[in-house]
Amino acid sequence: MSPLALALVLALAQAPLDFRGPGREAPEPDVAEVVLGWFGPGDPGHPDFGDFWRGALVALEAENAAGGYRGKPFRLEPAWSESPCKAGIVDVTRLVHERGAWAILGGVDGTTTHLAVQVALKSHVLLLSPGSTDVTADDANVPWLFSLPPSDAAIAAALAAALAAPAPTGGFAVAAATDHDSHAALVALRKELGSLRLSPVALVELASEDPDPAGVVGQLLRPAPATLVVIAPPRLAARLVAAAREAGFGGPVLGGPGLSRAAFARAARASAEGVRAPLLAQPTPEAGFARAYERRWGQAPDAAAALGHDAVRLAAAAVRRAGLNRARIRDELRALAPWTGASGAVRWDPRGRNDAPVALGRWSDGRLVPIDSRVPVPPGARALQP
Repeated sequence: MSPLALALVLALAQAPLDFRGPGREAPEPDVAEVVLGWFGPGDPGHPDFGDFWRGALVALEAENAAGGYRGKPFRLEPAWSESPCKAGIVDVTRLVHERGAWAILGGVDGTTTHLAVQVALKSHVLLLSPGSTDVTADDANVPWLFSLPPSDAAIAAALAAALAAPAPTGGFAVAAATDHDSHAALVALRKELGSLRLSPVALVELASEDPDPAGVVGQLLRPAPATLVVIAPPRLAARLVAAAREAGFGGPVLGGPGLSRAAFARAARASAEGVRAPLLAQPTPEAGFARAYERRWGQAPDAAAALGHDAVRLAAAAVRRAGLNRARIRDELRALAPWTGASGAVRWDPRGRNDAPVALGRWSDGRLVPIDSRVPVPPGARALQP
């Protein structure tokens, strides 16, 4: 490749992904309410994804209290099924084509985001994900997709750096679930570990519905590792960590994105104490949001709540700037960054991923608090040393 061609390729890779098609000239319709779709459970008690919805509702109530869009209320309408590949994605399509949703907020994980991005591409509607760390959706280069959480690659870099630090003799073992998100996170971690010439003394993969975490833990502990790494959805991760503690493992436990959420701490209970996981949102949420969330739900928000909250706020801000026009809403969402919300600073990379740095936190008394003393500590939480 010639130097000129190489320079052109690099310039294109660094340019923001844009939509150059029609639609911006469409007149604004007269509507009674502004519908925003939500690809996730509309249930605050959902054991895996309820925290996202709780944060989204806090934002929705604040946006409507501030006047909505020109006096018209925002309506957050969920589409969900425990089989998202079937009924769930059908409901999302209906939200866009029958209910006239001006944006889709979702999915709440990588699987649902992969499904929804197909609807976004074909329907020319903004898709803003509060839950996907999986960059393979970004690789599709769909200009309608934006993702709020940091990427698996950024998370893997933080985990690998912690594993590369001086540690007791014994190495580390990895337990990884085989669901879509856990597999994507494992691929990113193995790539990062390879660049540092690190390898686990044991790697065990298990299905998300595996009924015997104790058996997996037995395989992990057989080579007597000093550290365990768990990459799994929150509730399965909780079972694995609890089983490891019950088996007598007292060393450090590091986790992937699933261990960063309150859903993990609720399921793991006392076993969550001391577990290290990536901070997917700023540890000190926006003060107004934190107070409103605690009044509404009686507990402090976690990263999922902050990300769900920011997805609604960003979409509402884009609608106010663009008007009711899907193409212009997409444009304005891109133009809003840099933007700061409850989850921290948002800066879109060229493909629409929040280019956020990742630090590790440690679970203490039900909160994921920073390990690094340079990272702000939430009110009421004590600083921790590495």
